[in-house]
Amino acid sequence: MRVQVMLPENGAAGLICLHERGQDGWDENPVVADDEETGDSSGLFCRACGCRITSDDQRIAVNGSHTHTFFNPDGLVFELGCFGQAQGCLIGSQASTLFTWFAGFAWRTVSCARCGAHLGWRFERGDTVFFSLILTALTDGR
Repeated sequence: MRVQVMLPENGAAGLICLHERGQDGWDENPVVADDEETGDSSGLFCRACGCRITSDDQRIAVNGSHTHTFFNPDGLVFELGCFGQAQGCLIGSQASTLFTWFAGFAWRTVSCARCGAHLGWRFERGDTVFFSLILTALTDGR
């Protein structure tokens, strides 16, 4: 197993993915443990590719609620669910506190580890970390 850094041509932040390298070059699919490998079919999956992102037991309340509705500076509205962990996500940006939705927390974008679809944000403050995932980007069934 080797690390491959994927840098987009438009100058955006790159993603670090774990890939298998065989005789024919890099495997296009990152190594992601999902329900097919673990035998666990519960949880939430990427709507785009079916990769297991997190499990129901990772649902948490932040500021008294699991779900939140926010808009970004471009006016896009997101309905989000908060989760303690999201193993199926890749962290893809530098931490920022600009326009943070949770006071005192820096955020980073997160995407699906398999297909790269934008799934939400990782919020961090010191040792406190949680994921705020776009609920319409997830599905509870495959």
